[in-house]
Amino acid sequence: MEKEYMSGCQLRQYLHISTRKMKYLMDNNYIPHENTGHATHKYKVLIEDAEHFKWRMENEVGFLAELVGMFSNRTEWHPRVLLEPTKQNCKEFMQWLKFEWQELPDAVPTSEVSRLLGCRPQLIHQIAREGGFTAIKIGCTQYISKKELIIYASSPEKVSNPTGEKYKALIKTFKAKRSREIENEKRREKRRLARIEKGY
Repeated sequence: MEKEYMSGCQLRQYLHISTRKMKYLMDNNYIPHENTGHATHKYKVLIEDAEHFKWRMENEVGFLAELVGMFSNRTEWHPRVLLEPTKQNCKEFMQWLKFEWQELPDAVPTSEVSRLLGCRPQLIHQIAREGGFTAIKIGCTQYISKKELIIYASSPEKVSNPTGEKYKALIKTFKAKRSREIENEKRREKRRLARIEKGY
């Protein structure tokens, strides 16, 4: 069966990166490829290798962290930050997740963890193998500590790199709720000041 390839230009568009960054990834062998030696269409990348690399970009925490800031220019693609990963934001997000997931059991099946975070079960297994989660296996099912799941989901590393629509929706819901609470607090304060001015 003939192998399917994409050109460097197609890879750049597929990964949403600049030409400069794409060339750096190729020249430093971040992505398996063939160098044709031609002035144009210099690189050939197997589609399956491109898909695997994109999956790592979207799912592996800290992947390519060593390249952050190296290719900042007008053509570079930067996703909009959903939530600034400050200490206070992460703390409030953690408290909200504790309330949001209070009905979950203390040990959550891997399949449910992947559903909550919107990622593949394989990633959860990988994090557990690397010590990111305490995992126990009962029969054919692996379970993750709810406490550690919440810590991971609200960590600065995860918040700064939101992947999966389910996880992004969690952040958006949290932000909307917090915005409503802030707005309500402003209204209460405004009414309190108005009563003071009237001498109530």
